[in-house]
Amino acid sequence: MHGRCGASAGVGRALAHRFARAGARLGLIARDAEALREVASEIESLGGTAIVAPADVADADQVFGAADLIRERLGPADIWINDAMATVFAPVCRITPEEFRRVTDVTYLGTVHGTMAALRQMRPRNRGALIQVGSALAYPELPSNPLTAAQSTRFGVLRIRYAASSFTRIAASR
Repeated sequence: MHGRCGASAGVGRALAHRFARAGARLGLIARDAEALREVASEIESLGGTAIVAPADVADADQVFGAADLIRERLGPADIWINDAMATVFAPVCRITPEEFRRVTDVTYLGTVHGTMAALRQMRPRNRGALIQVGSALAYPELPSNPLTAAQSTRFGVLRIRYAASSFTRIAASR
């Protein structure tokens, strides 16, 4: 399990760039403060405004603190995008319980914490948009071919093919 996620990389970074081109004011949340500063600089060069709020989305208090900081500087959120995801690409027999825990904490609880932070700002005004970005990696029931979602393999472990722009097979065993 490696790599950056949230506003500092991948889909989150691409979304930040797109909003920046429209002149948006953005609050950026991810663990890597240096990467967030890099994205903020890119946003400024594209015509947007960015506030950097480093936080681990697996920690509710950090997410709430980051959301409060962004609200203080930019006002309450009109749009909140949950985009953090952690992954481990390895045979199940090589993945540690700690790695599974981190994936769950970031991918699931990160979304929960972000949703809670967003709703704290949106409900009093009775407006706002909450966008949940999810990888097909998180939804094994989604069909990969569009007819089947998973196949049983030996040892009762699932080999799941995930729906994506190009179909990817992640082997859970061997």
